[in-house]
Amino acid sequence: MKMKTKIKMKTITYIIIGFLLFACTSKECESGKLILVEYQPVYEEDNTYFPHDYFVEVGTYGTALSIEKDNNYLKITNVFNGGLSGHRIEFTISKNLNIKKVKYDRWLDVIDGSETKYVVEKAILSINTNPFESSQIVGYYTLQIRKEFSAGKILKKEGVNDTVTFDIFNGKFKVYSELEKEKGRDWVISQNEILMGIKDSLDVYYTPDKYAKFIGDISILKQFEIERSKTKLEKLKHVLLEMIIDEEGKVIPESMTVEDMKSDELIRNLQKCESLLSNWQPAIYKDKPVKSKVNLPIPIKD
Repeated sequence: MKMKTKIKMKTITYIIIGFLLFACTSKECESGKLILVEYQPVYEEDNTYFPHDYFVEVGTYGTALSIEKDNNYLKITNVFNGGLSGHRIEFTISKNLNIKKVKYDRWLDVIDGSETKYVVEKAILSINTNPFESSQIVGYYTLQIRKEFSAGKILKKEGVNDTVTFDIFNGKFKVYSELEKEKGRDWVISQNEILMGIKDSLDVYYTPDKYAKFIGDISILKQFEIERSKTKLEKLKHVLLEMIIDEEGKVIPESMTVEDMKSDELIRNLQKCESLLSNWQPAIYKDKPVKSKVNLPIPIKD
């Protein structure tokens, strides 16, 4: 039930982003209302939104995200500087959560006499909580930008004309807690996967992209066929062996369980079967091998 609620709220977020675009008539967007959406999409998931956060600072120049605020206004600045190119976005938000200004600028390390002015014509910004009341914010935004390109004397001589074009920029930012900064991005992603029910706290994945596969001779299970008298079952034709396959394609012997048995004799015998323990292709999640659970039927003979 929890997962359905989260998915529904994500859908609502995207609907809001799709329909509530605010018109701006000047070179600095001066109208619009900040939208508070408690359930934002999972920030660390790959999507079309350019990230600006603590972890993006690695490999760039300067700070990817900065927030300044006083009693009346709050300014959120997103910067990416890759050395040869980069961009800068500034949101100025009033105490009553009106978007007062939005600025966008982009640069390339190319000197040819041309110039481009960027004008934010439409903008939307959604944040998970009131930024004047909490510093732990996650935000998503979409900008419609008018690009006024002036070719300059050099390029005009080569037949390049002045143009006006339009572009869309999707950005996102997150203020990480001190614990998240200390643990690192991989730890944050791992916690997200646990919360979303993708895996458990022991890193066993419930829903990998590819499930573990036995590549040995499955007929070996017939040698473990058991007498019905040793089970607690009256009608079923098999009992289920549950076990965990690790990242290297090996069974974790201690994880092997078989319900409805009257003793642990079957488990002890299975744990000695090297062919069963090692001939596996591990499960795959996001192109990486991961631990996962599998179930195999053990025949019952009457």
